[in-house]
Amino acid sequence: MSASNRDAPLPAADAAEPANRTPRRTRVRNAVPRLLPRAVRDALHARRRPLIAGAIAVVLALGVIVVMPGTATAVQAPVTLGSASSYAVLGTTLVRNVNQTSLMGDLGVSPGGSISGFPPGTVTGTIHTNDTSSANARSDATTAYNDIAGRSGATNVNAELGGTTQTPGLYTTSSGNFTITGTLTLDAQSDPDAVFIFRGSTLAAANTSNINLVGGAQANNVFWEFTGNTNFGQYCTFRGNVLTQGTAALAFGAAISGRILALSADVQIQGTNNDLPPTLVAVPNDPPTTTTLSVSQNPSAQGQPVTFTATVSAVSGSVVPAGQVAFKDGTTVLAIVFDQSVGSVTYTTSSLSAGQHSITAVYLGGNTPDNEAIIHFAPSKSAPITQVVTASLWDSVATPAVASSSDPQAVVLGVKFKATTAGTVTGMRFYKGASNTGTHTASLWTGNGQQLATATFTGETATGWQQVNFPAPVPITPGTVYVASYHTTSGGYAVTRSYFTSARNNDPLVALADGDQGGNGVYTYSATNTFPTNTFQSTNYWVDVVFVSSAGLWSNSTPPAVTTQNDPQAVVLGVKFKAVAAGAIRGIRFYKGPLDTGTHTATLWTINGQQLATATFTNETATGWQQVNFPAPVPITANTPYVASYLTTSGNYSVTRRYFTSQYSNRSLIAFRDGDQDGNGVYTYSATNTFPTNTFQSSNYWVDVVFDIT
Repeated sequence: MSASNRDAPLPAADAAEPANRTPRRTRVRNAVPRLLPRAVRDALHARRRPLIAGAIAVVLALGVIVVMPGTATAVQAPVTLGSASSYAVLGTTLVRNVNQTSLMGDLGVSPGGSISGFPPGTVTGTIHTNDTSSANARSDATTAYNDIAGRSGATNVNAELGGTTQTPGLYTTSSGNFTITGTLTLDAQSDPDAVFIFRGSTLAAANTSNINLVGGAQANNVFWEFTGNTNFGQYCTFRGNVLTQGTAALAFGAAISGRILALSADVQIQGTNNDLPPTLVAVPNDPPTTTTLSVSQNPSAQGQPVTFTATVSAVSGSVVPAGQVAFKDGTTVLAIVFDQSVGSVTYTTSSLSAGQHSITAVYLGGNTPDNEAIIHFAPSKSAPITQVVTASLWDSVATPAVASSSDPQAVVLGVKFKATTAGTVTGMRFYKGASNTGTHTASLWTGNGQQLATATFTGETATGWQQVNFPAPVPITPGTVYVASYHTTSGGYAVTRSYFTSARNNDPLVALADGDQGGNGVYTYSATNTFPTNTFQSTNYWVDVVFVSSAGLWSNSTPPAVTTQNDPQAVVLGVKFKAVAAGAIRGIRFYKGPLDTGTHTATLWTINGQQLATATFTNETATGWQQVNFPAPVPITANTPYVASYLTTSGNYSVTRRYFTSQYSNRSLIAFRDGDQDGNGVYTYSATNTFPTNTFQSSNYWVDVVFDIT
């Protein structure tokens, strides 16, 4: 590659190793990986940059917390402990206990250490002394340590964590020496998979200090990494997984929900006596739950109330979990509902915008009484429901000035409209007065009179808004004018004169002002259905459409960091994605900079490179988002990965580096985190269209899809 292209994607991929959240099977290792030196870690830090995601602030009202957008925090990928996940305590040189201690999990030492003090200490799992299991556990824990050491995007906070609340992310402190005095609160913000990482030199948890997990936070997802010693004071309550190169010392009565993994030194435990509760290290084992979600109506109209019902159950036993349930639209928390005994809880909203919404319910876990005992249930998430919210020009409470005119002639009445976003017209509506008793036929037309769809209304009410769905949704192009009409054999139609003297806007739909594209409020007298062309006094005949916006990963208002990369080579650029619901890809979009002047070819591929559809972009603008539709929509399967790409013969593409360091989602579409499905942000230099396979620095090349849900 020439020196002039040094900022272009490189042929070699720079993708993170896929994170595997399932513990690996025990296996014999020929060598144990060494801990990375600090100089190596610093070099790794310089190679990466975090993706910032929205956090949330909460307002309490009537038993429901309504959540609004707030400050940003760095999203961290999961950390895999592998075979070390079954160990409550793992040391290298020595594990020494005095008096009463309870380890709920395995106990081990490797490669050449010893274990003492068990008994009187007790172990619910297996004791492994310098065997294959402990060697593999230490190897896997070392891999996790090095993973954490190589991560970037840390937020620097005060060394004293007590009295603070921290959200998911990676944290360091200037001195390197963390302390906890009082209570540290870790708030997962309604994401049970949220990861917290604290990285430093030493840790001192004071006597009676406490870590409180809220918002679905789980001890399994909290990690503490230190190069030096860690000390846990008397009667402290600590949560998370400790990976340290120094000595870990547990004082009298300390209680740890997590793991103590000393990778280069020993573990010293001071147990209790005199029948006091023992010093405790317990591998988290909260009873699992399931959450299911249902909805009162789907699809629903914009502004129409819909009720979501979440049901939480224990996987085993008869106790019904209690706690909080968060209702989420993608990654955005809509509300948190409280219930002392969850069972089923509901959330009703009429504020969902037009389009497709991926709704989930998340049980945040919680303490539930069981006679005199307390059970802390684990969080769980429902499968998503793709809630389709349709848009129309008028809502169901809008009414005409005259419900039934005195004109009894058969007539076709219509409206000229356009959409500001890509989508489909699924049906039509009209307002019916008491005298409009004939047969009614709906039609959708292009602006010049080509019929795109037709259907006959059935099951009508005596008056009010009537609706019919077309046999299949009709894709329409944003900014293009269409005509929606209905034919009535009896006349007696609804009317409001001088209505379209200005445009009617109800985002994303616009009914044109009279005089724009000819007149609006169109009609033609006819005994049969035909294209309406006449106008009179800017009249609204109360004809409407049912429109569903297509989904995309990014909105038209989202720009790249670099609109024109200084790289003039022909290249294919793409994105790996999936949809959470079945549907069809209607087309592909890309963001164009002013120097990206070549021919552009869009392609949809399976994840292994089978071409599903292709099309050449036409009628492009000089800059901004461009779209092309395939000759026919391409059906795709829910939760299956695909690749969308475009070939540019001129290069000079748009790019944002370090974008896919975490998963990106927008309602029903998800772009994979770099490392999932290998890398994301894919490219291949080629003068002809080909499947892109290379990655570089988790880059987003701003390729998108136009997705219509089935």
